[in-house]
Amino acid sequence: MVDLGYEAGKPFELTVETVAERPGVVIADCRFENVEGEPVDAYLVSPKDAPARAGVVFQHSTGGRVGFLAEAIRVAEAGGVALSLPVTYQASGEQAPMIRQSIYAIRRGADILLQRTDRIGCVGHSAGAMMAGTVSGLDDRFSCFVFEVGLSGLSFHYRDSQHPMVQAQRATTPPDEFAALLESISPYDAVRFIADAAPTPLLFQSARFDIGVSVAESETFFAAAGEPKELRWYDTGHEANDPAVYADRARFLAEHLDLPALPEILANRLA
Repeated sequence: MVDLGYEAGKPFELTVETVAERPGVVIADCRFENVEGEPVDAYLVSPKDAPARAGVVFQHSTGGRVGFLAEAIRVAEAGGVALSLPVTYQASGEQAPMIRQSIYAIRRGADILLQRTDRIGCVGHSAGAMMAGTVSGLDDRFSCFVFEVGLSGLSFHYRDSQHPMVQAQRATTPPDEFAALLESISPYDAVRFIADAAPTPLLFQSARFDIGVSVAESETFFAAAGEPKELRWYDTGHEANDPAVYADRARFLAEHLDLPALPEILANRLA
């Protein structure tokens, strides 16, 4: 198995600068040194003038650090602290460094939040869900994980996806280069790690009309995990924008992170 260890006590040169306030909530630009690669830019959202009850590390792929910002604000309104991270895509397009740095960003995010609270969870979308799946088997500091429209790993995605962009990539990449890509990234696939997450509670949120992740791929990802776990299905595409997605996630985080006000706060926002 690949080495994804690091020195948890290593300084991360954290900078936090308030950019906005909402009732009872402070939204801040946040930058920290990652274990590998460039510094990570994120949003840190905290309750104003109150200790945090719990924390959530969010990581979004297509939406970057703003992808989960609205939910991070809801977490802070419920008394938690949240870090909204991007997947660390590389300008070079290299995949293995992106995967490693994204995994490390989640784990460094845990370091940051655990300086502010003693109970944390993790939520990932798409590639972020795959990164979170790998972390779930490596890091027992998390009380729960949520995987939104994830699958077993990026090597499965590049090899099997029916998304037109991925199909085009397969068709235009020389076979030896494509084989080398799969070989370089498959050791990081979430399916190799997620069974070791048990007994941490896991919520899988999958979309029936997802062009990038098939029903079979979603079910395979879910089957690889141990108990306790639950799988919820939604009639959406990859964006997972059914209000029930947010409501189910809020219920799950409230239950496992002691954030009892979170479901009602979200319901009032959606009303």
